[in-house]
Amino acid sequence: MKMPIPTVFTLLFGMVFLLPAFTSSHLINSVENRDSLNKSGLEFYVYSSNINTKYSELPSAIFKDKLILVSSKKIGGLGNGIDTHTNEPFTELFCLDLDEYGTAKNPLLFSRIINTRNNEGHVAFSPDETTIYFTRSLRENSQNYQLYKAELEPKSDGNWMNEEQLLVSDIDYSIENPHMSADGKHLYFASNMPGTFGGFDLYVADVSQDGSLHNVTNLGPKVNTKYDDECPYVSKDGKKLFFSSQGHKAIGGFDIFVSSISNKQYDTPRNLGSEINSKFDEVSFLFTDSNKGFFSSNKSNNGGSFDMYRFKANVIYQQLQGIVVNEDNQPLPNTVVLLLNEQGEEIARQTTGIDAHYSFKVRAYENYAIKALRKGFKNFESHFSSHKTDVIIYKEVLKLSPKVSTITNE
Repeated sequence: MKMPIPTVFTLLFGMVFLLPAFTSSHLINSVENRDSLNKSGLEFYVYSSNINTKYSELPSAIFKDKLILVSSKKIGGLGNGIDTHTNEPFTELFCLDLDEYGTAKNPLLFSRIINTRNNEGHVAFSPDETTIYFTRSLRENSQNYQLYKAELEPKSDGNWMNEEQLLVSDIDYSIENPHMSADGKHLYFASNMPGTFGGFDLYVADVSQDGSLHNVTNLGPKVNTKYDDECPYVSKDGKKLFFSSQGHKAIGGFDIFVSSISNKQYDTPRNLGSEINSKFDEVSFLFTDSNKGFFSSNKSNNGGSFDMYRFKANVIYQQLQGIVVNEDNQPLPNTVVLLLNEQGEEIARQTTGIDAHYSFKVRAYENYAIKALRKGFKNFESHFSSHKTDVIIYKEVLKLSPKVSTITNE
């Protein structure tokens, strides 16, 4: 992802601050959106990173258990001049070791074959890590990125070959932030190609066996806004889309949001909350394992260069409790109660005791179904959403109706 171009605001007493180039009305409206935070279903703990410099650091992907970083730092870099759009050196790709605590360290140049004298953008890898998808800016326009792929030379020590620009790229628009789904079937990216809802929209393309892309699809108005939407990241189970957006009632420039995915449909995005987001820009969110990861923000530099942060994310659990009764509100023991996810898959089951009560642990901000089965009664199913932050225990009464016998005359 390219860094936002800073705009200079001169305040009283000669103080000068650098802020991203967003419209002032957008910033004013964003301040009013703080009440919409903390609806991700996750509790975040954020830590600073010791690899930050005066330049920008943006986490991009995991390759062979190492973190791939997009940065304008010059540790072993090519020293290829200054990008006049950002006033920083042109970006390159670095790889970093990850320790058991999720800390990134020991940055080294990723590849002198992939790195050039242009800006290198975000990357993605096939599940077997033999194909890389990467973005690179045009030299004549450092804000325009094209999408490429290359193959890892067999039995080599990181030599990439057969580099080619993908047909989805075009000099008239930019393609940025590629991200591969865990099954390798879909490549997500951001682009300002014709037909967007705003500036940059999020897209997904099917990946063919030869690595080429087809069936490029806009993720639609539930995800994309009239502002810029970038940096897609899909959870390994394919059920969550994380991304950065200037829309969706963001409190600052870019905020990080999450949208639930079900049957290729995207739920209304939810803000990750003030532990992650600020009045500045938060981008490049990714997980390195089930509950740890990285993102970048320019909050420490008043909207200037981006620093990388690591996070730990704990799932917020709540309690669903209830009772199974008949139409006369009498308890029904020995009833099988099923908890189903949004896809209709069974998560847990219980058989009610003499008091006919049931209890399940549920994740905050998820959609569920509850199903009750008992001999002599009609099957009962009720849909339930845990879309509240101030409720720890939900109460649901399941009322079953008796089956009616049908007598037919032969």
